[in-house]
Amino acid sequence: MGRGRVFPIILSIIFIVIIIYFFANVNQPYVVCSKTKTNDLGFTITEEIKTTLDGNSIEKMDITKTITFPENYISDHNLEFTNMRKTLKHAYDYLPKGTKKITQEADRLIAHITIEDNETIILDNMDVVSDNGLNLKINANTKAEDVVTLKIKDKYTEGEFMTHMKKNGYTCN
Repeated sequence: MGRGRVFPIILSIIFIVIIIYFFANVNQPYVVCSKTKTNDLGFTITEEIKTTLDGNSIEKMDITKTITFPENYISDHNLEFTNMRKTLKHAYDYLPKGTKKITQEADRLIAHITIEDNETIILDNMDVVSDNGLNLKINANTKAEDVVTLKIKDKYTEGEFMTHMKKNGYTCN
């Protein structure tokens, strides 16, 4: 092989490696949206959703739902909080094992959900009500007008996703 052929081959290999490196390390759009609401009883429910978009569809969602108790309910309602935690845990039983983690702190319940497969998640679908004691009310109707339903592989560009979430009362960045 002559010197004239070696240089173009080496240059081509270097060029291919650079292209593969850039495609492997290209950042996928990552959108964070959140919504906070406080009900009449003083319970604050905050949702934060971190969404990874691949091309024009949702690839992964990392959701944190936090229910913060008002001070006047913290010490007197331990059994009701335990029941609310069970309700919250059962609300996500449809998701595969290992995709959800429910924790309880002194003044809050936290649901952390990570989904990457073909799952659907309902946002803005819970409230704390005083009905014969405190209860966690969860709307599981994916067709309800007052909830936001997202599914892995839903078709959204980054801008379309942010617009969709903002129309539903979320702030995004």
